[in-house]
Amino acid sequence: MLLEIQAKINGDIIIERDIEFKKHPYIIKVFKKEKEYFISFKRKIVDLENSIPKLIEKSGGDFDLILPKQETYQDILKSIQHIESFGALDHKLTSIDTTNLIFKFIPENENDHISPLKEIKKRTPNNPHERITKDWLFNTLIFENQMGELFIPFAFYRDATDLFNQARYQSAFCTYYMMLEYFFHEKKYGIQNDAYKRMRCLNTGLKNTLNDLIKHPNHHDWLNNELNKRNKSYNPEGLLFILNRFRDELSHAVDKNKNRNIFNDLSFFPLAFITMNICLYVSIKKRLLPFTKKENKERFLDQE
Repeated sequence: MLLEIQAKINGDIIIERDIEFKKHPYIIKVFKKEKEYFISFKRKIVDLENSIPKLIEKSGGDFDLILPKQETYQDILKSIQHIESFGALDHKLTSIDTTNLIFKFIPENENDHISPLKEIKKRTPNNPHERITKDWLFNTLIFENQMGELFIPFAFYRDATDLFNQARYQSAFCTYYMMLEYFFHEKKYGIQNDAYKRMRCLNTGLKNTLNDLIKHPNHHDWLNNELNKRNKSYNPEGLLFILNRFRDELSHAVDKNKNRNIFNDLSFFPLAFITMNICLYVSIKKRLLPFTKKENKERFLDQE
C-alpha cells in the first residue's frame, strides 16, 4: 500500500509542465489542478497499523473516522516545510497548506486493499458568516465619540483573530497579548505579574476565562499542565503568569523547542484560544465603561 499526501502551494508562482522525480523513499510531484498548484509526496506505507484510516462503528449505526497519526507522515511534513522556507527565499512562494491535506491510499496490486477508504480530504471547518445589520452599523457610528481610541487596541484583536483563523497560533497569541498590554501596561513593556490586583477589568477577564475553560476540557487540561510545570495555581495570578512567560518565550528564537518555531504552531492552539477569550471579556467591559455612571464604575468592573 502506498500513501500519497497532497498539499496546496500558495504564491505568485508558475510551472510550465508537471514536475516529477524520485528521492528515496518518495516520488515527488508538483502539478496544476483546477488553476491551483499542489505538491505531493508518495511512498510505501511502513507502519500499517497507524498509517491507515479506520472507520469505527458507534451505537446507532454511525461511524467515527480515525485519521492516520501525524507521526507516521511527519517526514513528509518536514520535507514540505523545507521546500516552503526555501521557496520563499528563492521564489515567490508564500506558503504550503499543511492544514488542509489530501491523503490517498493506493494499492500496489489487486490484493492490496487494506483500507476501506481511497482518499481523505482533511479540512479545517469554515467559520459561519455573520450578518451585519443597519442597527449595528448605525449604533457603532453613533457612539464613535464615546468609544474614543478603542479602535486602536481592538485592531490588535482583529489582526490576532485573522491569524488565529489561519492556525498561526503563536503569532495570534502575541497579537492578542498586545491588546492586553495596551490596556494594562502601567508605563512598562508587558504586563506586571501582579497587575490583576490593581486592574479590575483584567482581573475579571482572567476569572471569567478560567470559569469558562471548564467547558473546553482539552484547553483546560493544557492550562493545568502548564500551571503544574511552573508551580502555579488555577487562579488569575497563575493564568497571568503563564501569559507573561509565553510572551517572553515566544518573543525569541534562540531555542527551537522553547521559543518561536513557525512549524510548531498547533501546540499553541490552547494558549491562543485562552488569550482570545480574555480579550473578549476585556473588550466587553471597555465598551460598556463609558456608559456607566462614575459612582458605579468600580462595581461594574468587579462584576464577573
